[in-house]
Amino acid sequence: MSRRSRRERRRRRRARFLSIVAVVVVAVVTVAVVLTLKTAAMSGKVFGGGGSVVGLVAPADTPLKTDADGRVNVLIFGTSQDDVGHSQGEGGQGMWLTDAIQVLSIDPKTGTAAMVAIPRDTWVKVTGTCIVGTESKINAIYECATGHFETLQEKIPDYQAVDATGAQALAAAVGSVTGLVPQYWVHVNYTVLSTSVDAVGGIDVEIVGNGHEGIFDTGLDGAGCPHEAVGCRRVYYPRDGVYHIDGQHALDLARARGDVQARSCMNFGLNGGDFDRQANQQKILSALRAKAVSAGTLANPAALSRLIDALGDNVTTNLSTDEARTAVDLARGMGSLTSISLTDPAHPVLTVGTAGQLSVVRPVAGLFDYSGVKAFVRFRIAALSATATSAPASSTAPTSATGTSSTAPVGSGASSGSSTTSRPKSTYEPPASCWGG
Repeated sequence: MSRRSRRERRRRRRARFLSIVAVVVVAVVTVAVVLTLKTAAMSGKVFGGGGSVVGLVAPADTPLKTDADGRVNVLIFGTSQDDVGHSQGEGGQGMWLTDAIQVLSIDPKTGTAAMVAIPRDTWVKVTGTCIVGTESKINAIYECATGHFETLQEKIPDYQAVDATGAQALAAAVGSVTGLVPQYWVHVNYTVLSTSVDAVGGIDVEIVGNGHEGIFDTGLDGAGCPHEAVGCRRVYYPRDGVYHIDGQHALDLARARGDVQARSCMNFGLNGGDFDRQANQQKILSALRAKAVSAGTLANPAALSRLIDALGDNVTTNLSTDEARTAVDLARGMGSLTSISLTDPAHPVLTVGTAGQLSVVRPVAGLFDYSGVKAFVRFRIAALSATATSAPASSTAPTSATGTSSTAPVGSGASSGSSTTSRPKSTYEPPASCWGG
């Protein structure tokens, strides 16, 4: 081969190499531009605290607000304003009720975090006037403050201001119950849970049945799912263990509480009803947080794009974009979330009771006496912080109020089985009447 031919061949190779590099650069820039534009559009809808897209990508240097103990408290609550079943035109029922209420309390110094579930039926005083009266279940506080009960979200031109008014009222009510006064709040719709879980490729959740092995709830199944079938079940986990679930199954599990209904003899593993639902919501949020801040998710443009889509239309918060950037860094450094139950049978501070003719959740000490609840929360959080400062760096915080730790993922699907350690609990056997129709 002549010298000229060799030079020409090397030139063509360099040209091909440069072309490939150019394509890669263009692709990276395109992805970056798309994500930036999407994030900019999202920031105006999500972050009520203000800021710009720059705050989300700049180095975190904006400190978060804290309480007197130096903790960051975030109220996380959910409504069904985006649920077709609740909002089919005007007159939708329950769409503004906050049926999921959790407080995330973080110690920035130790990186420890606790999540406290607030039962939706907790009986509290109502500030101001409301059609429900001067007292109500805590899940009505948000809608009472907004003054909206049946109006579709998209028909409210000043929705962001209305939403903030409701969130602030709920935060005050939660503070009066737990003693944890939230500096921040995050309002999520149903859709964000399923889409966020799918955006990160699913999550691993430990299923622990209450009363029996596993969890089975037919409350969300349609009429087209016969008694003997399990493949069409929306909440079916035949044994205790860790299952890998997608977004729809995560949403269904977050809503399952073993409602009494025509097929109630089929249900098991949710003897605590709404209390069990809150515990499962905590597990789901903890698993989603861990997956969302993992290196694989944050480095995946497609996953980030899906997360942005999920957040943009279904999340509002009083965090600014600068504060959100700090919060992301804080979440990355956090250990496992410790779930605190106020209705744990071993140490209950809330119990089921009555207020007038209504069945409600009230303090064990008596109606409206939340001193014991506050003392319990204060004790549990103080113990968590003390353990973090004295324990070796390799220790892992417990993931539930009972002190159990999460296990490695072993399941492969919501309806498939998973490897699991045998537990001294019975396997549910439905009576013959269940199969007889």
